[in-house]
Formats: sequence, structure tokens, C-alpha cells
Amino acid sequence: MSGERFQIFFPEISSGRLECRLIASDSHYDLSVQSTFSEPLKDLFRCLCDIHNLNAPTNMEKDYRHTEFEWGGEGWLYYWSVIPRPNGRLDITVDFKGKREVDGEEFPVWEIKTTTTWRSFADQVFTQTSEMLWMYGFTGYYDRWTKDFPTGPMMRLGHLLHDKPVDTDDFSRELGYLAETR
Repeated sequence: MSGERFQIFFPEISSGRLECRLIASDSHYDLSVQSTFSEPLKDLFRCLCDIHNLNAPTNMEKDYRHTEFEWGGEGWLYYWSVIPRPNGRLDITVDFKGKREVDGEEFPVWEIKTTTTWRSFADQVFTQTSEMLWMYGFTGYYDRWTKDFPTGPMMRLGHLLHDKPVDTDDFSRELGYLAETR
């Protein structure tokens, strides 16, 4: 699993939907996530902030980290698991399961298992979401999702990528993070 190519792209957002493309090794996976609360992006931001500088999984009962989450659609779910490892490595698993009927049994469709680094994954997520903001702006994002962009969690991730404390209060620096992606 080590040394595999792993990339994430967000090619489109629309009212209540986020389109996501994952590339693992040479395989491409398209995800269509239904959410009206910007939860998929919050999940990624929270996960990457929570696991920053971890070298192993934590005891979730004593030290909860946002390392497992699910993205939903209409009859399908994407189950994410992101496990920190030594040297900034991450083991990522995304399971895609579908239901043929409401409240029916889930059936596996595909599963991605890959390894990447925290910095590579965090940088891709930050850059892709920055591109969303450059393309649509905060109000355009709101028009498409009817919810605000999760700016706070994104800026926490920006602080970590720039080796600043997550509680840094500096609006101009945060705008600078976005400017760097142009």
C-alpha cells in the first residue's frame, strides 16, 4: 500500500450535492454526496485537524478523534476510516455500500484502501476547497448549498499546514492561505 498515488478532487457542488473524485493508484472513483449542511467538507477538515501529528490510532473512549465518518446519498453510503501511522502516514479506507430499497440491507459496491501522507492529503483538501471558494465565493457557495461554507474548520487546517497554532487569530494571514492557492 505504501507509495500509492492518492488524490482527491471536488469537481462540482450544487444544491445539496458534492461531487468528489478519488484516485487511488490508477483507479478512479466518483462519489456523489447528498448533504445540505456542508458536512462532507467539515468531516475532512475535522479529521485532518484531529489526526495532525499523530503516529498511531488513539483510544477513542479516552481521546476521541474524528477519524471515522460517513457520507450519504440516496440509498448509498461512503464509509471513511483514516488511521494515523508513524512518520505522518495515513491509512485511508473508503467503503461504498448501497441499498436496493429503503431501510434494506446494505450491499458492498467497492472499497478503496490506500496509504498517503498527512501533508499530501491535507494540502489536496485545502487546495481543492480553496478552489471552490475562488470559483463560487462565499455567497455563491451559500446559493448552491443553502448553508455557509465551513470556513472555521478549513482555516484551522490552514494553520496546521502553515505550522501555526490552531488558535492563531489573524484574519489577514487566513486570507493569505487562500491567496497562496492561486
